[in-house]
Amino acid sequence: MIPLRTGLQSTWSRRTWKEIMDYVQEYWDKDYYITDMDYGEGQYRVVMTKNCGWDGQAIRAGHTFPKEKVDEMWDKGYRITNVTYDGEDWIVVMSSGNTGIGAQSWFTRTRWEDFKSEIQDAWNDGYDITKVAYGDGTYCGVMSKGLDWTQSWNYIAGEITQKEMDNMYPDEKIITDVMDANGGLFIVRSGRTPYSDQGMFKSSNWDSLNNKMSEMWDKGYSITSFGYYRGEWYMLMSK
Repeated sequence: MIPLRTGLQSTWSRRTWKEIMDYVQEYWDKDYYITDMDYGEGQYRVVMTKNCGWDGQAIRAGHTFPKEKVDEMWDKGYRITNVTYDGEDWIVVMSSGNTGIGAQSWFTRTRWEDFKSEIQDAWNDGYDITKVAYGDGTYCGVMSKGLDWTQSWNYIAGEITQKEMDNMYPDEKIITDVMDANGGLFIVRSGRTPYSDQGMFKSSNWDSLNNKMSEMWDKGYSITSFGYYRGEWYMLMSK
């Protein structure tokens, strides 16, 4: 999910879980926290943020969604802040501190129509979408109370054009998550977040995104979400 505030950020990618966790541990020791993680192109990509208001973090994983481990961390005051699938395991990042989240629930569905219905039912119960993920033929949604966002979602099949990207901001909502939804890009748009401006960038070459990232950091923007879709990385930077 997007952090409610941001400070300094660092991002990197590694191909093995051990390599990525070595870096995560190093930055945990510096009081940075994972604010987004995704898997694509055979590599894990992580962004970690300082001064985001969180004060603890844990990672739980399993070949199926690690329900019992999540329940255990919920009981300790942690909330789900990220989910991704790496081709073998569901990886769940849970954080404590000022996440803004009260009650929380999650669900997995194998049918697209059921996934959409679950989101609508959760909205009707006062929850917001804080994370979506897809893998192994399964859609996963994480829904949270306490944020009081206004939300909608879009689904765009096939390649995303620059014009479509430019037209994703018809109102004051920003994009709070993107997901490769088995052939289309699923886009979560949220209003009443702490952010009022956003840029969306994509490239198959991460080096070009690095250049844009540095430019946007200098302008006061922070990485709030990214995802991998149809051979390209999508990066959302907000302020």
